[in-house]
Amino acid sequence: MWVERHRPKSLERMIGNEEARMALSVWLAKWKAGSKAALLMGPPGTGKTTMVNLLSKERGMNLIELNASDVRTKERLRSKMGEAMGTVSLFGERSLIFLDEVDGLAGRADYGAVEFIKESVKESLNPIVMAANDPDADEIKKLASSCLALRFRPPPPREVEMYLREIASQEGVEVPDEELQAYVAEAGGDVRQAVSLLQTRPVAAGVADRASVYKDRELTETEAFNGFFQAETKEEAARALRALSLSPFEKVREVHRAVMRSGLPPQELAQALEVVSRADLLMGKMMKAGEWRLLRYVDRLFVEELYPVVRGRGVKHAGQDDLPFPVLVRVWNDSKKIKDMSLRYAARAHTSGRSARTQDLPYVFAMSSRKPFREELERSMGVDADKDLLESYDKFLQKEAAR
Repeated sequence: MWVERHRPKSLERMIGNEEARMALSVWLAKWKAGSKAALLMGPPGTGKTTMVNLLSKERGMNLIELNASDVRTKERLRSKMGEAMGTVSLFGERSLIFLDEVDGLAGRADYGAVEFIKESVKESLNPIVMAANDPDADEIKKLASSCLALRFRPPPPREVEMYLREIASQEGVEVPDEELQAYVAEAGGDVRQAVSLLQTRPVAAGVADRASVYKDRELTETEAFNGFFQAETKEEAARALRALSLSPFEKVREVHRAVMRSGLPPQELAQALEVVSRADLLMGKMMKAGEWRLLRYVDRLFVEELYPVVRGRGVKHAGQDDLPFPVLVRVWNDSKKIKDMSLRYAARAHTSGRSARTQDLPYVFAMSSRKPFREELERSMGVDADKDLLESYDKFLQKEAAR
């Protein structure tokens, strides 16, 4: 398989996520007993596992790999990790413990596993690295609060294209630029998937049309959603969904929001909501079982079953322009403050700025009527060091609390 044959053999050969990779290298170089664990968060194919493997080889460390989906309970984690965490060689050489897919600890199968990890890290004689696909899962947020949390994002399309071109050259294969660009776009940031597409080369008459996906990735969120709802064919609908950089949870939520605001007749509305409901159930199953391979079926479900229902029915994404004028005025006036606050809050809460704005801040504002809460919030966000900034934030929070 080309994926394995051309897997990077050194850290320098990896593409994308330079800052995260540097931060992890520095963390490991400075690690000592009692230090925090590292938590790598990002979608599949962005280099999390490859990074850990290469780093352990570079440091000459024994790598102990575990998959959290297989050891979800406190007892099983203790039996698998206990000896590894408390053992070093006679010469003081350390192992690197890697716990992959810790998303599998979420849900009912947790049984104390997350708390066990948080406590065990403090006593471990060896550094621990964990990897998660979904940074917004509740259990992952709990872990992130006590870890060095690093985000891995899909590498830039241009870098992936150059990487594929190099592989094609080494394999003695000539591939047109537009074909490479089509593979990059179809993979949606998953480097492993892009390499697999290159190896199988399912080239057909429509490859030039597929190459246009590369440009589609620059669409705004509203343009991409509306590209799905207003597509002429299923292929166009699929391309529009791939253009979205949202997490799967946000994608499902925004589709549901658009369907609910659509004004579809009752029968079509029921059909559309049935599909969205099944997508939500699929996400839940994926989270509980740690079966991230199911992720690919979310878009397919929307394309094959939702698109035929909403096609030509006037469904559209509810962007800012759909908001009532008084709300728009407030957004225009306070957007800079809300954006700054959401970023500060997101960094502290280990979530995304979007999730902070849409899910957390409304509750934060409601609780800001209490002065002790406001003061603690301002301190945690780091605005208390500047008197003018503190006063500005305090007035803003009081105004929001009074709404």
